[in-house]
Amino acid sequence: MPEELKKYFWDTNFEELDIIKNKRYIIARLYCYGDLKAIKWVKETYSKSDIEDVARNFRDLKPLVANYLRQQCNLKKEDMAYYKWTNAMNYEYWRVQN
Repeated sequence: MPEELKKYFWDTNFEELDIIKNKRYIIARLYCYGDLKAIKWVKETYSKSDIEDVARNFRDLKPLVANYLRQQCNLKKEDMAYYKWTNAMNYEYWRVQN
């Protein structure tokens, strides 16, 4: 991976990232935190189906990224792990009762 992408993997040993084995993580991280140059690298490096796989199966996306990928991949919310997971959350449980 290009050295300029290292800043997006602040909590990861960048040198040990494998663009094949860690592709889901890399794609999601760069969509969530990367700039336009990083997104361009993702699109040049990974196939549309790899990106769609992340959109469908990666639940730890930012809301804006999940919505963007949903539109780009022409997916329904019910087909995406992000929306399934957030809909299943019981937010009432976490509210502080007075």
